[in-house]
Amino acid sequence: MNMATIGTLSSRYARALYAYALDNNEENKVYDEMKYLSYGFLSVPELKKFLQNPVLTLETKIQALETASGGNVTKCSKHFYEFIFKKEKHDLLLYIASAYLSVYRKAKNIVYVDLITAVEPDNELIESIKHHVLKEYNDNSVVEMSINIDPEIIGGFILNVDGKQLDLSIKGEIKNIRKSILNNL
Repeated sequence: MNMATIGTLSSRYARALYAYALDNNEENKVYDEMKYLSYGFLSVPELKKFLQNPVLTLETKIQALETASGGNVTKCSKHFYEFIFKKEKHDLLLYIASAYLSVYRKAKNIVYVDLITAVEPDNELIESIKHHVLKEYNDNSVVEMSINIDPEIIGGFILNVDGKQLDLSIKGEIKNIRKSILNNL
């Protein structure tokens, strides 16, 4: 399956899950579960292999997904997991979970910001970034921020917003200087 097909299918399943969760007034809890599930797939690569194991029962696989989704999951997520296995699309679950996060954020007017800093940022920097992001979008938006500490960027920060990146790190500056020097040789 190519990436375009994966993206299309994942988006369709995510929109269907969102509609189902919305109808059952569980979209907020499902959002949290999909965040946990995405993190589970990324931090435990063996989860995908576990779900593909033909020896394991469907019940065991569903229990593993529930655990990876934060434990006591909504009926929407449980039914969705069963449906995904019935359709033999469980290999798309990471993509579906990520697509659900995007669908939910768009519906709830949430701007997702990923901030990478060398040290723990202070509240002033966080609030300043939120303020600037809201100026770019609109005042009705809500900023959801993920903060990651990466000492390798030396100083400054890297900001990712809706697929756009602003690199104001020292490591990024050094890289740009090096590139400029090499281009002028």
